[in-house]
Amino acid sequence: MPDLVGLDLQTAQDTVQGNGVFFSVSHDLLGTRNQVVDSNWIVCSQNVAPGQQVTGDVEGQIDFGVVKRGEGYP
Repeated sequence: MPDLVGLDLQTAQDTVQGNGVFFSVSHDLLGTRNQVVDSNWIVCSQNVAPGQQVTGDVEGQIDFGVVKRGEGYP
């Protein structure tokens, strides 16, 4: 798993998809807003540590903590 903190959510999702994991989830760190336009959200945390080996068996288990672009990390 690469370190995806600081990237926009769309790029993070594209990156994990490029590594064979096609379904990931995300959640708003500052509330309950939905991430409609993924490129407007910045990844602040990820539940799989950078460097950890992941395979397709983690479908739906990779979770990104995000904030809207410009909000800053909580």
